Amino acid sequence: MLASVVASTVAYAVARGVDMEQITAATGLTRTDLLDPDAHLSQHLVPTVWRLLTKAYPGEAIALHMASATPFSYFGTLAYGARYAENLREALQNLVRYRSVLSDQLQIALIESSSEGILHMHHPMDAEDGGCAAEVGLALGLRYMREILGADDILVRADFTHLPFGPIQVYEEFFGSPVCFQQSHNALVFRQGALDLPTKQPDPDLFRYIQSHLDLVRERLAGSSDSPELSRIRNAMLDTSRYANAHNAERSEYGAEALARQMNMSLRALQRLTQDHGITVRQLLDETRQANAQQFLSDPRLSIEAISCLLGYSEDRAFRRAFKRWTGHTPAEFRRTVG
Repeated sequence: MLASVVASTVAYAVARGVDMEQITAATGLTRTDLLDPDAHLSQHLVPTVWRLLTKAYPGEAIALHMASATPFSYFGTLAYGARYAENLREALQNLVRYRSVLSDQLQIALIESSSEGILHMHHPMDAEDGGCAAEVGLALGLRYMREILGADDILVRADFTHLPFGPIQVYEEFFGSPVCFQQSHNALVFRQGALDLPTKQPDPDLFRYIQSHLDLVRERLAGSSDSPELSRIRNAMLDTSRYANAHNAERSEYGAEALARQMNMSLRALQRLTQDHGITVRQLLDETRQANAQQFLSDPRLSIEAISCLLGYSEDRAFRRAFKRWTGHTPAEFRRTVG
């Protein structure tokens, strides 16, 4: 998790009366740990701070309160890149491309149709804080989008997977649109044409410069963000998925058992190892499957049935259900957006 995200959350908690000593006792964090905004810290820190906040302020939409005042430096260099994009679409595509700079497990997708654009966001830690970080991310992101566009009327609705922390009216006043809870995804749904709105200060040269910087950051993080154990699991997982893609996927090489065999360990030992790092084997495998699915769907020569087989599904209906769960859209809908 990007340190600026952790630092902003801690700063807000302290401003609301949560003692730094209490935060340190719960997380092990000290102020020194937060000095470098571009560093990366444990993904478990932010949910822990949010649990302290929601306990102190029950019944309050506290994440929206934070999002209304938090500086855009929360997003690090990504905020600067969006400012110089040509339009909202390019700004959001930049967010999708460099999402790992914020957090190596953050999943973001931009899905377009003829009537709307949908920005989906998911992080494995969402369940640990009840959805507070998701609220801050989408609410602060919307506030920033409105600033760089100079336009307020861009949203159709906001969706969240969790229950509201405060009155619905507070949410609808902030987002300026209907807000739905207990949905399948955390998402911002933009009105038709909103993605084409130009930013107030597009600068292609500065935009490319910032992208080159983000490329370097992403490459550095790719080599350092995982522990040695997780890196070994991910490498083995890529090996098994490549094997499945090159051979008949009826072998089900995307399974946890196949991954354990690849690593010369028992399934139980593999499960314990991933749990120690705050993730499950299934989540890791789903990440690989989703990434490969999106890559395959960009190739019009591959049918949905063929892609299903390549991904190790016994029937294409299972793949369609899984893809819908990952992205909120069917494979055919996603293919139309990248075609």
